[in-house]
Parts: sequence; C-alpha cells; structure tokens
Amino acid sequence: MKRADCCMNIKLNTLLYVALFSGLGVFSFLLLINYATFPDKVADVFHSVGTLAFFILTFNVLGYATMRLSTWVDNQYALNLHRRWKLISVYIIVMGMFFLLNYGLLVTAKLLAGATYPFMFPNGGWRILITVWLVELVILGLLLANRSMQNTLKLQQEAAALQKENNTARYTALQNQLNPHFLFNSLNTLISEIRYNPANAERFTQHLSDVYRYTLQCQNQRLTTLREELEYLNSYIFLHRVRLGDCIHIDNRLPEACLEFQLPPLTIQLLAENVIKHNVIHMGKPMTIQLFYMEKEKELVVRNRIQAKKSATTFGTGLKNLSARYKLLCNRDIVIENNLQEFTVKIPLLHE
Repeated sequence: MKRADCCMNIKLNTLLYVALFSGLGVFSFLLLINYATFPDKVADVFHSVGTLAFFILTFNVLGYATMRLSTWVDNQYALNLHRRWKLISVYIIVMGMFFLLNYGLLVTAKLLAGATYPFMFPNGGWRILITVWLVELVILGLLLANRSMQNTLKLQQEAAALQKENNTARYTALQNQLNPHFLFNSLNTLISEIRYNPANAERFTQHLSDVYRYTLQCQNQRLTTLREELEYLNSYIFLHRVRLGDCIHIDNRLPEACLEFQLPPLTIQLLAENVIKHNVIHMGKPMTIQLFYMEKEKELVVRNRIQAKKSATTFGTGLKNLSARYKLLCNRDIVIENNLQEFTVKIPLLHE
C-alpha cells in the first residue's frame, strides 16, 4: 500500500512540474508576442502554434534539468557546507541558462524569419526579455525554495528516526551489560579470579572497565571506526573467555586498510553477543567468530559455525534494529545468511 501511495505521489508531482513549466513557457510566449515589437517576418514566425509548442517543450526540458540539478545540490549541500561558493556557482549557472534560453528563442525566431540583425532587439525588446527572465527566476526560486524545505524536513525526519534507532541500540547494549545476569556472571568470575588468579583478575577488571567506558563513550556518536569497534570487541570477548574458558576466539582477517572505515557503534558487539547467546560454547565445543573484508562490496563479514542451543530464541530484535539504522544511515541494508551450518552477517562499511 505504501509503495502504491509513493508511486501516486511521484506521478502527481511530475504532473505538477509539467504544468508549472508549461505555464512558464506559455507566459514567456504571450509576454513576448504581446509586448515586444518585432519586424513583420519575425512576428509571423512567433504567432504560430509551432512556436508555442516549442516554447512549452523547451521550458519543460530546461525545467526538468533544473530539478535534477537542484536534487544534486541538495545532496551535495552537507558535503560542501564549507565551500558554499560551489553551490552559489550552480545557481548562477541556472540563472544564466534561463536567460540564454529566452535570448536563444528570440534569436532563433529572427534567424528563421531572415531578420537583418537577429542578435539585436530594438524598440524595447531587451526590456521585455529581461522582464520575462526576472519573472521566471522568481517563480523558479519559489519552486526551488519549496523543494529545499521539503528535503530539509525529510532529512530532519530521517535524522530523528536514526537518532531514535541509535538510542534504542545503545540503550539495549547498555541494558544488556547492566542487567543482573551479566553483572552476576562478571562479579562471580572476578571473585573467582581474585581467589585463584589475582594477576588475571586485574586484567579482567581493566577489560570490564573498558567495556563500560566504551559503551558510555559512544552514546552520542553516530558512527565509529572499525578499529575502535575491534578494540572494544577484544575486551568484550576477553570477559567471556575468562568466564567460559579458552573456548571462544576471534579470527580477525581484516586488512589494515579498512580499519578507518566507519560503522554504527556497538555493531560488532551485537553480533558477537548473538553468537554467545544462541550457541552452545564450552571447551568441548569451542566457537570461532570469523571477521573478514569484502573489497568489492566494501562489507565487513562476521561468520560463525552454528551450534544452536535447544532453548535459544530466534535471531530478531537486535538485527532488525541494526538493519533499520543502516537504512537510515546510507539507504543500504545488512545481509543475513543462514545455511544451517554457518551464520553470516554482512555489514556495509562507510567512509564519510
């Protein structure tokens, strides 16, 4: 239903733009033939249905090109925020294009009529030409301003939705790490280490501190680097390795070149947590989480062998939230593959 509504809105907007630019063409045509003085031969060429149709077609082509250019400018605005002269240059070019369009139409008509001086417009012709051009700019400016406001509102709505998804993900991650079960396991492990392995207890405490510090630190971050995520993952896995025994490992095959790419905070932690939550892991059934990079797709791949717990719930909320965040961030989605032997998640890496 939503897709049908979207298609209907696109068709309606297209019809409105065609009507608007056709109206501009008719307006320019009527203003020129009624208020500009031309030789009889030129006037005869102008006073024809073919010339009117040519005006309408030309203004629609230029109008469509302007809309495409406006969309490109809107998309480039954030990237060129500190180089606004580029955006100003684009709009100046558009203004010049409309002036040249009007001038070119008049010159073409005079050439077709065999006028002696096709590039000159005596008897107030220049005033009419400039008047038409200024009116067109006012109408076009109002149209572009309206489109800009719509795009700004859309971006604000997307930013608000993304912030909501990020807050949900971070709250969930923090909640998982502050829930009684996690704290109980961590404190019991720490007590055991203090008693039997004091040196390792100090390391455990440091990694536990790193986990909480990173979780709190990234509360206001939209993106973080893959390098920071891996450092956090090492601390997170260390806690579980001490608790479960040396039976969970990270097989990191990521090249150095991709470590500065970006992704939403706590992404890898979510995937690692899913592995630990839904699989049997002990010394008799060790688990390896593989991390590698797909150069062509620019994707991080996280893969693990499936050793499903009988009581494990299906994968869902966390991955759905991650998928929603990516759609809002870059209009891409994560890829989830389950062949009953291996579970794979492919995550797009961003480079802003």
